[in-house]
Amino acid sequence: MPAPELTTQTPGEPIASTATTLTTPLAGAIAVSPAAPAFTAKHNGGGRWIVYDANAPQVDGKDVKVGDFTGTKDEALAEADRLTAGGEPLVLDPERVSETKPQAVITTTDIDATALKQAVLTEAGWLCPEPVVKG
Repeated sequence: MPAPELTTQTPGEPIASTATTLTTPLAGAIAVSPAAPAFTAKHNGGGRWIVYDANAPQVDGKDVKVGDFTGTKDEALAEADRLTAGGEPLVLDPERVSETKPQAVITTTDIDATALKQAVLTEAGWLCPEPVVKG
């Protein structure tokens, strides 16, 4: 049995290097090469995948990460598709300035500590259930 025919890919070669032929009634046959996606997923090491802009220039020979996204391969491919469709890059807020604050503040006078089943965070701190007295 002969070995299967293998196609090689040279590093740096675009993904869509093959051209297809499109036939139109007015212009005849036109050679059209498929466009490479604008955003692509890339393995970052340790099982982490990032999304980078395939059309952006490299900085010091490295691809530039888009946004703060880091995830699995499937999540990165979905994020690249979302960005290619026109979505905004994910930007995390490390200081949590934009997060909403809790709506209700529970005070210690509102809670009967003998009826608690689990600890509750109040404005004065954690209020824990009283231990069961045995004996």
